[in-house]
Amino acid sequence: MTFQNLEVVHVVAMDSRRCIGKNNDLPWHISADLKHFKEITQGGVVIMGRKTLESMGRVLPKRVNWVITRDRNWSFAGTKVAYSIEDALTQAISDVHTSEKTSTIFIIGGGEIFKQTLAIADRLELTHVELDVQGDAHYPEIPAEFKKVATEQHIDDKSGIAFEFATYRK
Repeated sequence: MTFQNLEVVHVVAMDSRRCIGKNNDLPWHISADLKHFKEITQGGVVIMGRKTLESMGRVLPKRVNWVITRDRNWSFAGTKVAYSIEDALTQAISDVHTSEKTSTIFIIGGGEIFKQTLAIADRLELTHVELDVQGDAHYPEIPAEFKKVATEQHIDDKSGIAFEFATYRK
């Protein structure tokens, strides 16, 4: 299901129990995953929750950064602010048409934003990290209508952590 003729893509790394964060931070550091994330999203429009941006501590360069928050007084230099998923998606449409990736909106977190947008997602770009972190933020259960269409197995050179890049499509 596309949103207004745009592809909606979730980009996320998660452990074996779908953990995506712990104490408002990534629970692992895998350079290849960060590079993969950058390659997928650079030049595009990203939508994220306020906590996701605050955990990064900066806007993502060479991307239009939309942040969803309920706090009407919140601001962060270099971001565009929306107060609901619908508001962010609707407003981001004009940015998508002027970006390098003219037909895609990237949803990059956190857990609640993923949960609220999974029904309209067309593609999932997931990194399955072979760890069990016991974190406090989780990705929702992947619905059966998503089928894995591509996969690449890797092991991180520094940490020895095994992980898989996987693409799912409806």
